Amino acid sequence: MIKKIVFLLFVCFTVVGSAQDYEYPVIKDIVTDNAGIFETEAAQALRNKLTNFETETTTQLVVLTVNSLNGQNIEDFANKTFNQNKLGQAKEDNGILILFSSFDREVRIEVGYGLEPYITDIVAKRIIEDTMIPEFKEGAYFTGIDKATDQLINFIKNPGALKKFKELIKERDRKQERIGNILLLTFGFFFLITGCFVIYISGKKGFKIFKKFFTAEIGLIFFTINILVYTVYFCFGVVLLAIIILTCFKKYGYQVEPFIETNSILIFCVSIVLFIATLTVITIKDLVVKNKTKLSFSLFKSDYDSVIKAIKSIGSSNGRSGGSSSSSYSSYSSSGFSSSSSSFSGGGGSSGGGGASGSW
Repeated sequence: MIKKIVFLLFVCFTVVGSAQDYEYPVIKDIVTDNAGIFETEAAQALRNKLTNFETETTTQLVVLTVNSLNGQNIEDFANKTFNQNKLGQAKEDNGILILFSSFDREVRIEVGYGLEPYITDIVAKRIIEDTMIPEFKEGAYFTGIDKATDQLINFIKNPGALKKFKELIKERDRKQERIGNILLLTFGFFFLITGCFVIYISGKKGFKIFKKFFTAEIGLIFFTINILVYTVYFCFGVVLLAIIILTCFKKYGYQVEPFIETNSILIFCVSIVLFIATLTVITIKDLVVKNKTKLSFSLFKSDYDSVIKAIKSIGSSNGRSGGSSSSSYSSYSSSGFSSSSSSFSGGGGSSGGGGASGSW
């Protein structure tokens, strides 16, 4: 037994140690095509373009392709690769990494600290979604990456173009928001009407069951079954109304998820108690105060038909509303697709995780 425990501890420490010592790609070329997706001439043309851009602006725009992320998420992989290679200049932090994974079908634009005010997460996201992904879906990987670098270069060299692009993003977001508001109002109105109708029907049917129980027309057992059925019906209506209310709060910036996680059970319990208590008060008021009826109860007398009708009514009402790569990345530094004569190296920059990712 002790030997098994020692062996398990050894395995755990080995796994943890290997995870900590994981080596990310060493970038020795401004275009490092470890996945082998670029033609030689195309890669060289891209390399020349990015090198000239760095010479003009000191901004390092680096392209890295890999076969696989080896099970890691692309955000961590890109950020750690970026910081390990210290892309961008040390004082400017003006580096950008375009990371492409062929097996995972994912891409990311990782942005250095110094460029985050310009190449924001939303800008990077739009470049990926509007420029890169459409090309990738057609298998034109180089074209998608090449067009993305053209956009990034243009935005950094031409602030006016970047400003116009951001305005277009805002305009499109406003249009999408208007469409979203219309859909929200449409579904919200439907949920509101359906929820109110369900609550009304469950209350009306529940009131009749309470009257039968308080006048000994049905026994306790079948009363309980009936009330459980209509309580479920009532809870369904409450859920529909809750969806509307919580969606409205979320739209105006409130964090509703923590509230739901901590209070959902309590809300249901309170709703059920209020449902039962309200029916009890209304029934007693109707029988005793209004009609001067003497209350009487039965434990075993039952009305089988009422149970069947309750179950059928719910059914009818609902119908109406009705292979990863196993090789180490340390070998990437000697990939045949990298320029053997290149002397590229990072300038000491860093990234805090700004940028965006996409998949196709």
